[in-house]
Amino acid sequence: TNNSRFVLVKRTDAAGSWYVWDSGAANGIADSTDPYFLLDSDAARVANTDYIDPLSSGFTITSNAGSDLNHNGGSYVFLAIA
Repeated sequence: TNNSRFVLVKRTDAAGSWYVWDSGAANGIADSTDPYFLLDSDAARVANTDYIDPLSSGFTITSNAGSDLNHNGGSYVFLAIA
């Protein structure tokens, strides 16, 4: 499979956190909920959202993610490792 096992995303044209998904699953990011944590926060890992899904060519941020991850016209930087 080509699914990413580590993804880091940060919005660059507005305020936003550094989101990290680091799936330990053998198949990487799943179509269901994937836990994430924020690099710039000491909050616990969030496990009840579905903000990221796999694609055959990598990943996509889902439409239910907030504007710091998915904003029409927003600019983002990301790092993904399969």
